[in-house]
Amino acid sequence: MNEIKDEIKVEQKVEQAVEVKEAVKKEYNMELVKDLDNIFILGRGQSLGLCPEKKPENTEVWGCNNTYKAREVDRLFIMRDVYITQYNRETKIIEDANQKGFPVYTLGKYNDLKNNIQYPMQEAINEFGTGFFLTNISYMLALAIMQKPKNLILYGVDMSFNTETEYMRNEKGCIEFWLGIAIGRDIKIKLTKSSALMRRKNRNNFYGMIVKVDETFKTLHLEPDYQWGNRTNKSALKYKIVKFAHNL
Repeated sequence: MNEIKDEIKVEQKVEQAVEVKEAVKKEYNMELVKDLDNIFILGRGQSLGLCPEKKPENTEVWGCNNTYKAREVDRLFIMRDVYITQYNRETKIIEDANQKGFPVYTLGKYNDLKNNIQYPMQEAINEFGTGFFLTNISYMLALAIMQKPKNLILYGVDMSFNTETEYMRNEKGCIEFWLGIAIGRDIKIKLTKSSALMRRKNRNNFYGMIVKVDETFKTLHLEPDYQWGNRTNKSALKYKIVKFAHNL
């Protein structure tokens, strides 16, 4: 009889574990979903607060580190050692992730994380033929691009011009690289107004052009920037540019 009771207890525990696992799957899809309308990419910058609290239909929200405390996320990405991230960012990050049940993507495997998924590094390199990952966001963008959503919308990925560090000098370019890959694959990119991505400080995005914005019709008017006035009716062959030195 005792053996039968023990078997019943084991079966009950297995059933309970399956029920819990299925409940988690209902709330958070463990498998990556292709062809979504939107994937929201959440960083920790100030514009994170602009992310809608209620996500649109056919949309997933991907967050890095402790962004889950600001918005509900479908997937969390911790690309640095989880224990270092826990020490530096959020002391309860492992506990919180396990309680919420969303999948957590990491570069290594962590037994402490209930729904830990190892980032598909080799698949990403095979897909793009390169490896250029300097930030959490770059890993997130690469994997998001592989799912072929219609739109990638970034919140909290501001890369402020006032950040005069390696974070600004190198990582901004890395993120912009992946945004370029996305655009090349017909994925639309949406950035917040406060984001410094895909623009320069105190310069427009059209080298050698004067840019005028028509706020009424939301259009751009571009014209060549003639440094010495309009040259339409003049010929450069008639002039000679002479260098000279002075001691002023």
